Amino acid sequence: MMPRKGKGQKVSSASGQTYGKRVAQEEAQKAMPLPERPRIMPGAAGPLTRPSEQPRQPLTAGLPMGAGGGPESLIRPAPKPSPVISESLGRILPLLIARAEMPDSSSEFRQFVRRARRLAADSPDVY
Repeated sequence: MMPRKGKGQKVSSASGQTYGKRVAQEEAQKAMPLPERPRIMPGAAGPLTRPSEQPRQPLTAGLPMGAGGGPESLIRPAPKPSPVISESLGRILPLLIARAEMPDSSSEFRQFVRRARRLAADSPDVY
């Protein structure tokens, strides 16, 4: 294992750990040093009256009104889940449905089974 050299955070470990966990934590830090955190002082970016760093972007970008993209431009859409479910889940789905129909099943479990049924309906060759 190579010792830490140059810039970076010093090796440290959390207090109250057992000896083995502390040693493992320190060895992991020696193997892959953490980067040094940038120290940004208040006002270091310059005065509030400085010129814009994005002069072509409208002031209303990100707002629901005015020029520029609205709030939807700030949020990346979540990836759609694959409609394919595993073959083993498809095999046990009838058992899950029967269990969800029992009066003592939780609402979370019933919701899980509803989602699994929807996925199974969208998946080829399952259920």
